[in-house]
Amino acid sequence: MYKILSFLHKLTGCLLCGLFFMWFASGIVMIYHSFPRASADKQLELQQTLPAELPPVEALTAALPDSAAVPALSLQMLLDEPVFRIGARETSLVSARTFTPVEETRETTIRTWCDAPVARIDTLNKLDQWIPFGRNREELPIYKYHFADPERHQLYLSSKSGRVLQFTSHKERVWAWFGAIPHWVYFTRLRQEQQLWLNSVKWAAGIGCIMVILGFVLAIRVAIKSKKKVAPYKKRWYNWHYILGFVFGIFAITFAFSGMMSLADMPEFLKKAPRDKSEQVQPRGGRRGGPGRPDARLDLDRYTLDYRQALAAYPGTKTIAWSSYKGEPYYTLTLAPKQQVLVDARENSLVKTFVLTEEMVRREMQRQYGDSIPYTVEKIDKFDREYHFRKVTDDMLPVYRVIVDDYMHTRYYYNPATLAIRRIDDDTRTRNWLYHKLHTLDFKFLTDRPWLWNIVMYTLMIGGTALSVTGIVLSVRWLARGIRRLFRKKRHIQR
Repeated sequence: MYKILSFLHKLTGCLLCGLFFMWFASGIVMIYHSFPRASADKQLELQQTLPAELPPVEALTAALPDSAAVPALSLQMLLDEPVFRIGARETSLVSARTFTPVEETRETTIRTWCDAPVARIDTLNKLDQWIPFGRNREELPIYKYHFADPERHQLYLSSKSGRVLQFTSHKERVWAWFGAIPHWVYFTRLRQEQQLWLNSVKWAAGIGCIMVILGFVLAIRVAIKSKKKVAPYKKRWYNWHYILGFVFGIFAITFAFSGMMSLADMPEFLKKAPRDKSEQVQPRGGRRGGPGRPDARLDLDRYTLDYRQALAAYPGTKTIAWSSYKGEPYYTLTLAPKQQVLVDARENSLVKTFVLTEEMVRREMQRQYGDSIPYTVEKIDKFDREYHFRKVTDDMLPVYRVIVDDYMHTRYYYNPATLAIRRIDDDTRTRNWLYHKLHTLDFKFLTDRPWLWNIVMYTLMIGGTALSVTGIVLSVRWLARGIRRLFRKKRHIQR
C-alpha cells in the first residue's frame, strides 16, 4: 500500500507541482494586484466636474416627447459638454445646454478615457491576452488604441456596440503577468472557452488536493517510523520537502480545495433546505423588490429639492444621478472614485444627506416577513463575526443588524449611509467557509488586524511556494532516474 501511495504522490506531483508553484507564487502578487479592467473609477478620474450654470430638470422634461419615459436619469460631463443620460442599460444622451440629442462618438469615448495622443490603432480579429473572455467574440473586430503617455495605456473598443471592453496601463499589465494571469489561469486560448477553462481548473485543483493529502499521509507514516526525527532522510531535498509538507501541507490542501470550490457549485448535500415551506420566506415582489434595491420607475415630480442646490452644496461633483429607495427620492453625487454623497430630495429648501432610518428597515422587514417570523433590529457600531472587512472605510459603520428567527438563521446588515445591504444565511455561511475563509483567510480576528493578516498570508504563500519548489526538484530527479533506468534496460535487452 505504501508503494502505491508513494507512486501516486510522485506521479501527481510530476503533473501538478509546477502548477502549484504558479498558484502560490502568483498568490503573493494577487494580494494587492488583480486583473486589470475598464472600471468606472478610471473613467471618472478624467471626467470634468459639472459647471455651476445648469438648467432646471423641468426644462429637460419639457423638451422630451410627451410619450418619453425616464426610467433612469443622470447628469455628467461628456468632454466639455454637460449631458443628461437617460435610461439604465440602453441610454440616450441629451445636451444640458441645447436639449438636443448628443451622440457619443468613438472619438469622444477615447478622449473621455485618456487625454493623451493616440500612437497606434490595431484592428483585432481575434481575442488577445487582455480581453480573453469568450463573450467578447461577438464584439469583433475590436479596436485597440495605444496611447503615447508615460503609463502606456491601451484601450479596447468594440466596433459593434462602441462599448469599452478594457483599459490597462503598462504597470497593470506587468503585475497581471506575475499575478492574476497565472493564478486564475487566464491564458487566452484556454480562457475564451469558458466551460473548458472551468473544468480544467477544477480538475487540476481537485487532483491537486489528492496529491497533497497523499503526501501528508506519507509524511505521517515516515514520522511514526522514524520516531519523529526532524530530518529522517539522508538527502537534503527529501528532508526539505518532508518538513515543508508537514508545516504547510494542511494549508496547501485547503488552498487547492477552496480554489476548486470558487468555481464549483456548492454540493447539494451541504445546502440547508427549509424543513417546511412555510419557513421558506422569499422577499415579496421578486428580486427587484428585495431590501436595498432601488426602485425601477423614476417619478421626477417627487424630487422636491432642486438638483442644482445639491450641486452647489457639494462643489466638484462629477456626476449626479436621480435615485430612489422604496419610493423615497434622493440624489447620488459622485465627487471622486469611491466618494459618493446621498442627498435627500424630499425637501425643497434644506440640503441634507439621505439616511436610511430604523423605521424604514422595520417597514421593509414587515413587508418581507409580516408577523409570521419574529426578528430583531438593532444598530451596531462595531463589526461582528458576520459583518467585517479586510479593507475598512469610514462609511462601513454603523449598520442596522436584523436577526431573523427563521430556519436559515438569516441576518441582514443595512448600511444607513450607503444603502448597501448584506444578506447572510446558513447556505451563505457554508459557501463562505468553502471559499472565502479557506482561500483568503476571511476571519474576523485577522481582518481586524490587517498587519497580522498580511504576515500570515505572506508566510503561507511563501511556504507553499517553497514546498512547490522542492516538489519540482524531486519530480525532475524522479523522472530523470526513471528515464535512465529505461535506457539501461533498453541497452541490456539489445545486448
